[in-house]
Amino acid sequence: LSRDHVLFISKSGLVTITGGKWTTYRKMAQDTVNEAAIIAGLDERSCKTEHMRIHGWLKHVDESDPLHQYGSDMLALKRMVKANPELGQRIHKDLPYLRVEVVWAAREEMARTVEDVLARRTRALLLNARASMEMAPEVAKILAHELDRDKKWEEKQVEEYMALAKGYLPA
Repeated sequence: LSRDHVLFISKSGLVTITGGKWTTYRKMAQDTVNEAAIIAGLDERSCKTEHMRIHGWLKHVDESDPLHQYGSDMLALKRMVKANPELGQRIHKDLPYLRVEVVWAAREEMARTVEDVLARRTRALLLNARASMEMAPEVAKILAHELDRDKKWEEKQVEEYMALAKGYLPA
C-alpha cells in the first residue's frame, strides 16, 4: 500500500490531507500550508521548519548505548537510573529494554497499558512475543506503581496482554 499523502480541496476551499507517515510529517505540513496559502491568495514563502532540529536531536549518538534511541531525552533517563539504579536493569535477558523505559513511557509518552509499552513504546511484542509475555507481569507492576493502580488492575493488564500476545506466537 502506498503511504503517500494526498491533498483534497473542497469547493469551499477546505484543504484536507490524508495518508502519509510520521517520517514525512514535515513535507506533509509544507504541502498543506503551501496549498492553503495559494487558495487564500497569500504570498509564497519558503518553509521555515525545513531545517529545524526535531525534539530529541543529538549531533553525536553512541549507538552502543542501550538508550541511544531517546536522543537528547537519554540524559533524563540516565538521571532516573542514577537516582534509582534498579531502573537500569533489563526486563528480559533476550530483549534490550530497561525498566526505566517503562517509567519513561508512563511519565512522558502517555503509555497507559502493558500493550502500550510492549507493542508500541518498545517493539517487544513484534521482536519476541514469548519474551514479551514473560515481561508483562514486571511491566504491569511498574506501570501500576507509576499510574497509581491496584493489584487487580495489574493482573487484568497481564491477562489482557497475554491474550493479545498469544496471537503473535508461531503456530
